[in-house]
Amino acid sequence: MKKLSSTEIREKFLEYFEKNDHLKIKPASIVPENDPTLLFINSGMAPLKNYFLGREVPPSPRLANFQPCIRTKDIDDVGDRHHLTIFEMMGSWSIGDYYKERACELAYNLLVKELGFPAERLYFTVYGGNEAIGIKPDFESVEAWKKCGVPEDHIVMLGDDNFWGPAGDTGPCGPCTEVFFDCGPEYGPEYKPGGHFDDVSRYIEIWNAGVFMELNKNKDGSFDPLPLKSVDTGSGLERLAMVMGGHDSVYDTDLLKPLVDLSRELIKTDDVATNRMLSDHMRATVMILAEGVMPSNEGQGYIPRRLIRKCVAACISRGVSHPDFTKHVDKTIEILGDNYPQLKSAREAILYNLSQEVDEFVPTVRNGLEMIASELQTNKKSNELFPGKIAFELVTTHGLPLEVIKAELKSKKIPFDEKGFEECYEEHRKTSRVISRKGSTSEDQAKVEEAFLSEENTEFTGYDKTKDLSTVVKTYSSDGQTIYFSTFKTPFYGESGGQAGDIGYATTSNGKVEIIDTIKIKGTHVHVGHVIEGKLEEGDQVELVVDEKNRKASMRNHTATHLLHSALHKVIGTHAIQKGSSVSADRLRFDFQNPGAVTKDELEKVELLVNSWIMSNNSKTTDLCGYEEAIEKGAMALFGEKYDSEVRVVSFGPESVELCGGTHVNATGDIGLFLITAESSVAKGVRRIEAVTGEKAILLMQERAKFLRDASEELKVKPEEVATKIKELRIEMKNKIKEAKENAGSASLEKEIKLEVSGVKFFAGVTSGDPNDLKAMGDDLINRGEYQLICLTGKDDKSVKAFVWSNDSLNKKVKAGDALKNILEVIGGRGGGKPQFAQGGSPEVAKLPDLVKYLESDFQAWLSTKI
Repeated sequence: MKKLSSTEIREKFLEYFEKNDHLKIKPASIVPENDPTLLFINSGMAPLKNYFLGREVPPSPRLANFQPCIRTKDIDDVGDRHHLTIFEMMGSWSIGDYYKERACELAYNLLVKELGFPAERLYFTVYGGNEAIGIKPDFESVEAWKKCGVPEDHIVMLGDDNFWGPAGDTGPCGPCTEVFFDCGPEYGPEYKPGGHFDDVSRYIEIWNAGVFMELNKNKDGSFDPLPLKSVDTGSGLERLAMVMGGHDSVYDTDLLKPLVDLSRELIKTDDVATNRMLSDHMRATVMILAEGVMPSNEGQGYIPRRLIRKCVAACISRGVSHPDFTKHVDKTIEILGDNYPQLKSAREAILYNLSQEVDEFVPTVRNGLEMIASELQTNKKSNELFPGKIAFELVTTHGLPLEVIKAELKSKKIPFDEKGFEECYEEHRKTSRVISRKGSTSEDQAKVEEAFLSEENTEFTGYDKTKDLSTVVKTYSSDGQTIYFSTFKTPFYGESGGQAGDIGYATTSNGKVEIIDTIKIKGTHVHVGHVIEGKLEEGDQVELVVDEKNRKASMRNHTATHLLHSALHKVIGTHAIQKGSSVSADRLRFDFQNPGAVTKDELEKVELLVNSWIMSNNSKTTDLCGYEEAIEKGAMALFGEKYDSEVRVVSFGPESVELCGGTHVNATGDIGLFLITAESSVAKGVRRIEAVTGEKAILLMQERAKFLRDASEELKVKPEEVATKIKELRIEMKNKIKEAKENAGSASLEKEIKLEVSGVKFFAGVTSGDPNDLKAMGDDLINRGEYQLICLTGKDDKSVKAFVWSNDSLNKKVKAGDALKNILEVIGGRGGGKPQFAQGGSPEVAKLPDLVKYLESDFQAWLSTKI
């Protein structure tokens, strides 16, 4: 058997299948595209699912590649000889082409004739059938292996382990045949026909040589035959490298051993299982973070968070006070970067996210270990079980992983009440929601997608023109109001990459359609519109005219997002990678990674930098090149996006170089002006900047200038003195309020009530002092802007008095007078006023407690009906 490096094995595998008429395709992102059934890509065929379902036509009926895969179900098994969270799957596929006999022949010839595996050490498993689901034993594969020269006693019939799939809850699946390597007698007894087949220690699977895709599993668990029969094969590179290198485990291969050495150096121990776990989990973390997935408490982000926290906990429990995984990141990039170039480009973002998670979790682990020590101090009987209930609270309330608790107790030789923990966990599980990946399409969207999914790709001519002639290929309408249609070619940009679809008109000899949107379904541009005259039918010659003003506005905003992205990298750091965007004619929205709010000073620097690039009037250059070449040259890419092998690189001078299929201005000067209108939080660690360009920006600038002029005239100061004057007035108002409080003496609030209803904040204050002095206090509170609705009330010897304020953002919905009447009705009072302020009272002094009770409990219900 030849001894090959992992790189050589990859090359040999692909060369062999290319020689046998398979088309080599590039690996897909580990983040699934439009597949809600998967959290991450978990097999080589998962990104190709639509080919097997007949929904898309593959570029060739025979394909081959290598694909990173994540198996979250294996996380807790990591540390043995061959389990991994992330691994590389080398795969080959026949889609409606050859079937079982040829698949077995190809696999056998590669292993034995090309790679030199000793035939006597190979064993082959096949599916033994399942009467319950009506599937017969796979005797065809048995005969196919025999034809290759495999002796019958090396063919093993197995059960459900040899029925593969689907990749999610539903989808293509079928019986499979797998190849195992005999590691030798030192790993266990030899297999005897009819006896137990040890597929854990002695016999290690090196290739699923054929998943015979002939069935589609439905949601109800039933199976339907697929429109065509296909073959899906997969060989784990790490396992193949282990066997061919004569290693005991996958962790001894050139893919993982350098990481294991770094783990040993970090925790300064030869704890084999822990060193392996650290190496695997860090490698998986690097690959996931490179795709732009951020650690979080649900969905995809839960996996890197879980992996990182396991690693942190393991290090701290072994005496590493604050673990640094930078070397693991760099070594992973060094080993895998040539095959996955996005790792090199995303290094800074990976390190940033990783360090944020580590810094956040270290105190949690330390506190958890102190709590364990405290509990052990309280319960000093060393032979007593550590309470499962306490452990469960540490896990769920304090975020301490169970692995840390067990490791700490084990080091102190304290037994653990696993049964008690499981009982608490089971009770919790019944009432907790299941983590799931969000994302589904509406029924209408699904119907439209189904209608156009199998159509040929549309030729997009909109980079150079906004008007073109074509032929209607297909039309679809479900309600008779909205029409969807595709054409052979179109100048209309279909919504993608955050850029809104074009609008405009389509005209034929028989009718006219107003196009209100353009969407993309795979490679097909689908125009969405309303027939405003006549009709539109398949086969019609059509003139397509894009709304040029709308297109130009969208292009200005789209190009501005590229400049904004670059400016953020320069001002706040390269960790500020794009997390999403929305570009329309009216505005732009850009989401990016950052732990906290961008400061006013930073926003000003970003805005100034973008405008300086606009004034530089850098021309647009567009290049078509290979994806890897573009990344190597420094082009920014969104790693959750799916890119073709040939990509479009859009540049505006050295400041902005990105992979992008959208439409852009010819030079940055065409943007005119860029103004930031808002900065806000979208989610933990994700910020949003909103901005306008061109005419919208000029109108906004004029509006701001007018406001400043009006304010300066009202305050009777120069425009540049407005801010100073406002500060002086605020100080003056505070002093007056302070003076009023001092004069009132007894007007301090004795009761405060704070509520929030649908985002509206309400404050109520009650005093038994002189209520007349509450007016100045309320004016100050409403001017501060913290509350939109305020009620202050008090009493003297003769009456209860109440005051209500409703600020400008609320008083059109909730008038101060209406709120006052509702409040005073409880104690038989009366009052009134303007929308922004009202006052009134009641002679029922003794009923003030009833008024307070109403404000605390029932007023919220009334307020919710008004908002």
